Amino acid sequence: MSVNRLELLKFMNSGDLDANGHHTGMTGLIGEPLAVGLILDCLRQEHPNAACVSMKVTTGAKKGPRLDAWIYDGQGTLYQTEIKMWGGNAIGGVYLAPDTSKEKLREIGQRQWHRWIWDKEKQVFQEALVQKVLRPMQRPAGYESDAYRVEPLLCLWWLVHPDNTDTNWTTVPLTPAPEFPFPQVHIFSLTRYLMGLKEEILHLELPLLGQRFAWLDRIFPAPPGP
Repeated sequence: MSVNRLELLKFMNSGDLDANGHHTGMTGLIGEPLAVGLILDCLRQEHPNAACVSMKVTTGAKKGPRLDAWIYDGQGTLYQTEIKMWGGNAIGGVYLAPDTSKEKLREIGQRQWHRWIWDKEKQVFQEALVQKVLRPMQRPAGYESDAYRVEPLLCLWWLVHPDNTDTNWTTVPLTPAPEFPFPQVHIFSLTRYLMGLKEEILHLELPLLGQRFAWLDRIFPAPPGP
């Protein structure tokens, strides 16, 4: 599907009054498929075989934490992925002008990371809703073999910079614990990725979104022509 990059950034980050009241509803409809599509767009620049394996990620139990997607990087790594589409209007969010300099973006991103996402003293995520990405999940069908390495990926709409580099994808080392055994977690900032692109229109694979739009067409059919 085609996505207007600049209009997406405007809707999520600019504070446009016309967007007020629509963020929760819109991100509920398009958020996770859009995030997966952008992750794949990023991965496929180097690994064309990257794919979304499943949009169902559980521990295997009927209750307990759930994540949003299994993403295969095409090179042996499976990312158990948690997506948070908090926009600029959310508590802790930041409105960003499209011409913000890289230096300013890095400064804002580091502030967002340390203020809202990461507890520097405890070396853990501040929110349980984010921390769950570190809980081991049941591998998807077809990927049970240890030949596939599982790693956690936290995908945030927000501009975040865990370190002082100017990147959209950062790997943060962890101290493994019995409940959270991973030695590292990957952080992907959708805003930083989009602001680093030059194309106005992106062509993305957006899992589930076509089905959702089809249901909308069935529920709200166009009026018959003359």
